[in-house]
Amino acid sequence: MMKPLLTPLCVAVIFSASVQARPMAEIQNSGTLKVGVPGDYAPLAWQDSDGKLKGYDIDMANALGQSLALKVEFIRTSWPDLSRDLAADKFDVAMGGVTATPQRAAQFGLTAPIVPNGKIAIANCRVSGKLGSLAQIDRPQVKLVVNPGGTNQSFVDSNIKQAHIMRVKNNVDNLQALRDSRADVMITDLIEGDYYHTQEPGVLCMATQTPFSGTASSKVYMVQKDNAALLARINAWLGGETKIKLAQKWKIRLPE
Repeated sequence: MMKPLLTPLCVAVIFSASVQARPMAEIQNSGTLKVGVPGDYAPLAWQDSDGKLKGYDIDMANALGQSLALKVEFIRTSWPDLSRDLAADKFDVAMGGVTATPQRAAQFGLTAPIVPNGKIAIANCRVSGKLGSLAQIDRPQVKLVVNPGGTNQSFVDSNIKQAHIMRVKNNVDNLQALRDSRADVMITDLIEGDYYHTQEPGVLCMATQTPFSGTASSKVYMVQKDNAALLARINAWLGGETKIKLAQKWKIRLPE
């Protein structure tokens, strides 16, 4: 008797189904909190020239682990794979630049807002003065670079209709394309734009200073829906002073 073939829809459902998250008791007993990070988003979480992860969310993760009496193990992921890897229970919490979106809120447990944010444009400084609005950016002669899988791609796909779009592997390649003048501009978050504008003066400049209309958002941490106990522990910890002290260290704007 022939076995019935799986339809594409069935396959999609199977691969989108979540594996049950490690319960809080199991996390505690293991002695390790697994934290998933793409690791390409300064100043929240990125890899330095020595291959070491650093940034605000790396410090936050280590401080969270200390508060829970757990060792932190960082698991590298990517923006296209982030949700799928969390759903597969490859790590307990996703950090490193996760934007709160309705889609993520429907599928996962999101913490209270941590860092306010919004979409801006950062450009090679030689052309940044000519790209101060979405209308100026969305022209055929403008080369816009974007990486897959995150909210930057969603914004570009929804709003950019005429500019030449260069699609690259990750956020590191985005920035290098601007430095090398292979691209003119990229859409990114206010947090990241602030950082690179300060770190690389004369090379990377914020073409727009305030977020585009309708893009206000917040960075959060993300766990599986059935991990309510872990989410509650993280939210309780976020009510303390650690996030404020570390924001001052990394020069990140928090709400007044």
